[in-house]
Amino acid sequence: MKISELDTPVLLADGDAVERNMERMAALAGNAGIAWRPHAKAHKSPAVAKMQIAAGACGICCAKLGEAEVMAAGGAKDILITTPVIGPSKLMRLMQVANQATVSVVVDDPSNIEEMDMCAHTAGVRPDVVIEVDVGQGRCGVQPGEPAVELAKQVMQADWLTFKGLQGYQGSIQMTASFAERSRAAADALGKLTATAGLIRAAGIPCDYLTGGGTGTSVIDAAAGGLTELQPGGYLFMDARYREIEWDDGNKTPFEQSLTVLASVISKPAANRCILDMGLKAVSSDGGPPVPLAVPGARFKFAGEEHGELIWEDGPCRLALGDKVSFIPTHCDTTVNLYDRFIVTSGDDITNVWDIAARGRLQ
Repeated sequence: MKISELDTPVLLADGDAVERNMERMAALAGNAGIAWRPHAKAHKSPAVAKMQIAAGACGICCAKLGEAEVMAAGGAKDILITTPVIGPSKLMRLMQVANQATVSVVVDDPSNIEEMDMCAHTAGVRPDVVIEVDVGQGRCGVQPGEPAVELAKQVMQADWLTFKGLQGYQGSIQMTASFAERSRAAADALGKLTATAGLIRAAGIPCDYLTGGGTGTSVIDAAAGGLTELQPGGYLFMDARYREIEWDDGNKTPFEQSLTVLASVISKPAANRCILDMGLKAVSSDGGPPVPLAVPGARFKFAGEEHGELIWEDGPCRLALGDKVSFIPTHCDTTVNLYDRFIVTSGDDITNVWDIAARGRLQ
């Protein structure tokens, strides 16, 4: 089957580019002598997770417990949940995942540690615990320094928990356009994390696991050292926003754009514009409108939940009814979550289908 035969809107993944992106991340981490644990929130697919692990990833990250449940059921054996899991109901679900795979989970609160210890005792399992340190994101995480040391001591005293190390993620800098500014911010974040690890070691607690980073700082984090594990997610697919930032002092990104959304022209209400079957329900808008490919001079705007519009300011619409247009999403993660499957391509051919089994698993 050819791409031109597909009904639209449809989510496409260039399988060859996806494989090259995995190879490049494996080389980036391998050359730096650190592990890489890709974020499943980018693809939400056990099939893709298996490919990443086969390419050398040490395991996967999941943003939510629901994702981890799907990944464990799909065969993932080493999972880090990067968001705190709160409350007895979810904690008992966590213990069921820990019966299927090696599970690590982040914490940033003493009461959560106490409750997790009780649930682990009830279930008879012993999850690994990673303390999240707020290294600048201003979201989850305990403050660097002594607050993290105190949490580490509490985990060490818990009967049914194992202290593994620290997580420090500075998500707010991943899209910083200037490489120099992003490097300075990443160094500041890493300094807070490594200094906190040093204080924990000084308290007599082993702390050799430091995980964090993201796609936008992957080159920086790998070169800097300090982290023992990278958590890239968007590198696999990329998106339009990543195309706008500097990589490695101005060089091009080492990763290829592999994710696109294909839409069709369904109406031509005026000479200089056309309507597409791709609206807010088919491509994410949180990063801005998607970028059209191979239609020079056209500007896209959303025209509702089911429709989009291409407008030519300098002349007539150059497309006919039924013509197909490819778009680069501005945010790959939130676009993926709108679909049930990836249609995998190689050139103009359809080669595979990867189910997005964890789509909508937000709890």
